[in-house]
Amino acid sequence: MRLSYLDAGQSSPFDVDFDTSSLFESPLLTNRLATNTPRVFIVPFRPKTAALILRPIPKVVPHKSRRSLPYFGHQQLDLDYFPEHIGAPVCDCPLGGPIDGWDEDGDSEGVADIESEAEDEADFEGVKATAKAPRKPKTTARKPDGQIAKKMKVAGGRPAVAKKVTADLDSDDELIVRMKEARYLEKDIAQALIDQGRTAYNPKTIGTRWRRLKAALQKRQDALLDADLTDWHDGDDDVLVRAIAKSEKEIRRLREDIESRKWRMVADAMKNEKPVLNFSQNACRKRFEELLDGTAKPTPESIVNPTAEVLERIESRKAKQRNLDEQSPQANIEQRNVEANGWTSRQRIYF
Repeated sequence: MRLSYLDAGQSSPFDVDFDTSSLFESPLLTNRLATNTPRVFIVPFRPKTAALILRPIPKVVPHKSRRSLPYFGHQQLDLDYFPEHIGAPVCDCPLGGPIDGWDEDGDSEGVADIESEAEDEADFEGVKATAKAPRKPKTTARKPDGQIAKKMKVAGGRPAVAKKVTADLDSDDELIVRMKEARYLEKDIAQALIDQGRTAYNPKTIGTRWRRLKAALQKRQDALLDADLTDWHDGDDDVLVRAIAKSEKEIRRLREDIESRKWRMVADAMKNEKPVLNFSQNACRKRFEELLDGTAKPTPESIVNPTAEVLERIESRKAKQRNLDEQSPQANIEQRNVEANGWTSRQRIYF
């Protein structure tokens, strides 16, 4: 479509041809421009230009070089095209000459003031420290055994390597056995091995190796007894009797601890099954022993002609049970689940 443009300050317009189908999206402008009547648009301060000619965009033509240019830095250049001195330095290296010494006493403008920088850094560190100091971990007076063992390591001796434990002792194991039988401490045995240039064992490793060596030696002794190559000597039987008495005493203590733990578990189990009960471990143990002996006191409900005090106790127990049932309705639901399905979601017990 032909449009006429009139610049500001000009008396006659000039015509321009261009496509309006894609430039004007408004229906009003499209209808007005569709007529053959020429329109005049006043463009203020438009410089004098030639007529606008819209040319089609040319197609992209791939350019191919005549020479094979290197793609990577390590590839060789084509010497027929590139000069040989393309990689040569542009100037000569400076010759060696006298080097002036550093004037430590002199002061120049280019030298930094070390003391002032140190003061600035100290001030900066102080500001950072006052901002928020990290919380230090709590320290105890006694260090863990692992840290003590690590600190006990002393430089020297041969490094410890894996070695089979047998009754045929080498020099290191023999020293460990002799010092252990003499009741030396494990750290003293480790230090003795290091001082003599032997294997540098950790003090905790000494105890572990001693237990294994002792078991191996005892196994060898059993074989010698079976082969009638060794005997029990005078005084060994007395030591055996004393050791048995000492062991039985320790066993009794362990049994009492286990029995006490058993009745604690019984009391807890009774409380979990029936919350209204509140018997201690001693009461449970005493009641069970009385039931076995037949001397247990009869329950109030089993008395034929109860007194007023007995009736009051029975009513008190029933009242406590009713209060618990009213306060915990969920327990009834769980009980119905147990009766109907054989399980309860609260205790996770499957029958």
